[in-house]
Amino acid sequence: MDIEKTLNELTLAEKASLLTGKKNWWMNGVPRLGIRDFMVGDGPHGLRAYKDPTERGGYPETRMPATAFPSASLMASTWNVDLIQQVGAAIGAECNHYKVDVILGPGVCGKRSPLGGRNFEYYSEDPVLTGKIGTAFVQGAQSTGIGTSVKHYLLNEQESSRRFASSDVDLRTIRELYAKPFEMIIKDADPLTIMGAYNKVNGIYACQSPFALKELLRDAFGFRGLAISDWGGVQDKRASVLAGLDIEMPQSEWKDAFIKDVEDGKYPIDVIDVAVRRILSAYDRLLANQNRGKTADFEAHHELARNVAREGIVLLKNDDGILPLSNEAEVLVLGTFAAHPRMNGGGSAELKPYHLENPLEAIRAICPAAHFDGFAITADILEAARKAKTVLVFTGTTSELESEGHDRINMRLPEEQYAFVERIAAVNPRTIVVNASGSAVETAPITACVPAFVQSWFGGSACGVPIAEILFGLVNPSGRLSETFPIRLENTPAYPDFPAKLGPAVYREGLFTGYRFYDTHRIPVAFPFGFGLSYTEFRYFDLTLSKSILRNGETLSVTVSVKNVGTVAGKETVQLYVAPRASLLISPTKTLKAFAKVDLAAGEQKQVTFCLSDADFASFIVHQNAFLVEKGVYGILVGASVEDLRAESDVTFDSTDETRPRLSLKHPANEWLSVEPERTLLFAVLKRAHRELRWWEYEDPVERIVARMQRDGALTAAEYAETVLILTR
Repeated sequence: MDIEKTLNELTLAEKASLLTGKKNWWMNGVPRLGIRDFMVGDGPHGLRAYKDPTERGGYPETRMPATAFPSASLMASTWNVDLIQQVGAAIGAECNHYKVDVILGPGVCGKRSPLGGRNFEYYSEDPVLTGKIGTAFVQGAQSTGIGTSVKHYLLNEQESSRRFASSDVDLRTIRELYAKPFEMIIKDADPLTIMGAYNKVNGIYACQSPFALKELLRDAFGFRGLAISDWGGVQDKRASVLAGLDIEMPQSEWKDAFIKDVEDGKYPIDVIDVAVRRILSAYDRLLANQNRGKTADFEAHHELARNVAREGIVLLKNDDGILPLSNEAEVLVLGTFAAHPRMNGGGSAELKPYHLENPLEAIRAICPAAHFDGFAITADILEAARKAKTVLVFTGTTSELESEGHDRINMRLPEEQYAFVERIAAVNPRTIVVNASGSAVETAPITACVPAFVQSWFGGSACGVPIAEILFGLVNPSGRLSETFPIRLENTPAYPDFPAKLGPAVYREGLFTGYRFYDTHRIPVAFPFGFGLSYTEFRYFDLTLSKSILRNGETLSVTVSVKNVGTVAGKETVQLYVAPRASLLISPTKTLKAFAKVDLAAGEQKQVTFCLSDADFASFIVHQNAFLVEKGVYGILVGASVEDLRAESDVTFDSTDETRPRLSLKHPANEWLSVEPERTLLFAVLKRAHRELRWWEYEDPVERIVARMQRDGALTAAEYAETVLILTR
């Protein structure tokens, strides 16, 4: 498409129509010029497809089957970017099958609290893990010719009052934590669209925020695609257009009035044209898709969904190696979710699965299994549990607890499930719990009375076989937690002010969310970030850094050897954290910077190499409006979780970046003496005046000390003026 030629051929009404959606699921084309409409579809874990998109006048209900992949929290728990890239490609292929042009995902918001209603839709509490997994998804999906919509931009961490509340956050926290995944995905995967959130960002709605849409998205991140709104996310059409939002979705309630205003010259035409150019450029990318309409291989995608579940399910407890079970054993299976698994959470993630399997059928394909549904204690269930060699209890949250539109009120499972597990474990010590939740739950009441606990997340439509395979040792569990499981809600960083209800959501915890909070404050947790057990063991050794002193623009190569010292093959996730040893910045103790998943046969050893650059040591320095590296010593920590560190070494970063504001003459002398170059400058002035600091002057402002030198005759008026100039230069 010749963008400029097309732009010049458009009428004002046609230009204006491009800035609003059509019906529920389309972006407007230009029929007169042969440009078709473009269809979008939910959601982040698979396509919600419709039989006839024109049904009910463009607001369809009848769904068609698609692969329901596991929840984002499980995907991130694979720590396998290549696998998630395949997921993106599979969802892209199914979009092409149904002629859907843009998939509305992935979701990359942060997790301030385990109570976030859509936490299951978001990858991780850590921005690096989120950014890398999200990048892989977008690259995979867009490799098929479709577009993606990375959401929900920006600071959409709570569902309560989401169309009203303001997320009030300092700039450093925004850049290092919540905006970081968006920035990574934009720079590394070039997504077609970014979806603006419902909430306000520091008092201004995200879809009409110049800070979010221009200063960050366009200027800082270099985004060149479309900024679209969440459905109904525009509160003020004019403000959104002037702020840089390209398309309001779905069809605007003020569409006709907006078109007339554009025709009447009430909008700057250059602003409209900038948006139209971006829209036409995006359409040009979609029109180049040669895969649209191609048949998708749903069977292959179902198997891929199994592979994701196999790698994302996390074994959290396994006392005395009770797992894996023998396939010759007869088991008793209890709980609703064995036969009716939690596939996903409610809201935008809902879809019609191509094929839905359940754990009970998969277990029965391996060994005999009796089953009782529900969580009501009966004499028959207690007797069966007492006689069984092993009992499997399938617990989980309900669709009422985890869903779009509201946040959870606590971290607990339904109370009847805790009571049920306790009663069953009391009559059979070989009780194993398999838990289906999209985010962290309170596990202590369960893990206190059972020897094994498996976190199966929302495993998608192909969760049955992977759960059975892990329980019986046909697959070695390799999932590692993408979020911390706290002991109790009261320990979490946003408690008790989450979700904010009557006023703004003030992110008082700043950078200290998830493991950054627990690790820095040394608060015990139930299960730490990055944790997960295996049926084998891994040892780390020979950590080597390519240099001991690092300078700006250089890279640091970090290598470590990992060996499977067990008797079965397994996969280990090697995690690298960077820890500033001494910093003037208020920062977490350590943060994740890199990771790699390694497949090792029994007895096999491999070397893992990471390459770190300035970005991996940098902090966002607000007064410089830039990511810069503070000079100092940094620990390079490698291990199996944020708590299980197996090797470490230090590197000195001889940075020339100015990471702090210079002290003023109003600062006391003792602060000047604590940092360079102020320390050297002050000593030079004292030497010039042939004096030392008196004991009581250490708390005096430097300007007062220098004035005293002039008054005492140690400095002439000219020398005083020159001294002030030197100290403030």
